[in-house]
Amino acid sequence: MNLSSAKPLLAFLIVLMALASCKQPETVIVDREPNTAVAHDTTTQEDTTKRDASFRQLVIGEYQPITTLDPLQASSATEMRAVQLLYEGLVRFDGEGNITPAIARDWSVENDNRKYTFRLRTDVYFHDNDRFGSGTGRKLMAKDIKFALERSARSGVSPKAAHLFMDISGFEPYFQEQRNLYNPDHRQLDGVSGIQAPNDSTVVITLNNTDPDFLHKLATPLAVIYPKEAVGNNNSFEPIGSGPFTFSRQQNDSTHIFSKFDNYYNSSDISLNRVDIISSTDGQTLWNNMQSGDIHYLPELGPTLSQQLLNENGNLTSSYSNRYQKILAEGEITFTLHHNPNSNLPNDVVTGIGQIVQSNASALFENMDYRITETSFKEDNNGNSISLDYRTVNIARITGHPYSQQLLNNLSMLLDQNNADLSISNSRIPHQGIGLFITERQPLIPERQWALQPSILQFSVQSIAVARSEIKNLTQTPYPWWIDVRNILLPPIENLN
Repeated sequence: MNLSSAKPLLAFLIVLMALASCKQPETVIVDREPNTAVAHDTTTQEDTTKRDASFRQLVIGEYQPITTLDPLQASSATEMRAVQLLYEGLVRFDGEGNITPAIARDWSVENDNRKYTFRLRTDVYFHDNDRFGSGTGRKLMAKDIKFALERSARSGVSPKAAHLFMDISGFEPYFQEQRNLYNPDHRQLDGVSGIQAPNDSTVVITLNNTDPDFLHKLATPLAVIYPKEAVGNNNSFEPIGSGPFTFSRQQNDSTHIFSKFDNYYNSSDISLNRVDIISSTDGQTLWNNMQSGDIHYLPELGPTLSQQLLNENGNLTSSYSNRYQKILAEGEITFTLHHNPNSNLPNDVVTGIGQIVQSNASALFENMDYRITETSFKEDNNGNSISLDYRTVNIARITGHPYSQQLLNNLSMLLDQNNADLSISNSRIPHQGIGLFITERQPLIPERQWALQPSILQFSVQSIAVARSEIKNLTQTPYPWWIDVRNILLPPIENLN
């Protein structure tokens, strides 16, 4: 073969080798989504310049303190709202409470609505943290989804999230083994069979039964995603998420500061530079700070402020309507006054309390906007009143919500009029010495551990928020624990004071 005849063959072989080298593996993790998939900032250049010209900071006032930023340990609406600044789940709620993509860019459902295949965004990064070897946040992968969901089944964390996902195939056996076999050497299961990560950008979740609320459960703060690195020895937790804000610092016991995460995949859509959460159990203090401009938004009004700010029609009084806006949530928070049947509180005293509650409803709910959803009053067979003389009734305040506190204050006065004392404990568990306890139930958040405890009274309240009138796109969804800050618009901080 001469050289001239070999040239075409040589060229053909070079082309074949080039094609072979272009063959891609099954999963390709890229630094950012392709341009066609990125949600671009649609504001004009002029609007962008104005938006970036000054610092924009939202200050939120809360009634309850933030004691944890571990999503599985968050127990109050305050903590859950903070959690969703830092983290995202596979899906989330938008400002109207509808399911929208988050970490998952899309998903498909098959096998009679029992098999969900989530395809993940490939431009999601965790916040920078020293728990990563380099100190720089790494890319989120499918194994992180599996880890976070399986952690909810393990011991050492609240079972609330686990109760949401018992319909996932293999979840309940894993939950039971993790919670009841204390010696890890005796455990046989290494994970939940119904949660699979076939590659770095795909998660497949299989259910035993159809669950029409499954996507909504995945959008709760109990199902947000964090890396394995966030969980240290003895379940010590570092708040590392991939949400629009990072945890900057805790300034003092009552102030937590969150900064915009510039590596968030939709960072250009976030107009806020910073979110502060300031907590105080004194509603009047929160309101004074709001009037002075130090707080811009109260997600929940307690009963005292509701009476102070709203007229008989439920609208802001004329004194406040020009400067503030009222935002009404669609959903309700339910409070239940339970009897602890395992306590040493005599049954006749429980009967007497039921009678007092039944005959004094107006006094019990004084200064409270409420709706009684269920009553279960105990009475003796003869319908005779029962004396509570010189009795001390111990009650556990499992929730610190201002409406539950107001109910306890009013109940204490009623019992005092009947020669009994109400001793309020901050215990979170109703032990033998606790005769009564009060719980708070948020929409979609399970409270299964108290469901079978007998109730004396149950009532619901609708969440009412108040914000500065300059703040735009601030909505209340059916879920009081969820605020969508992504679309919030507000003037520079100097124009809000």
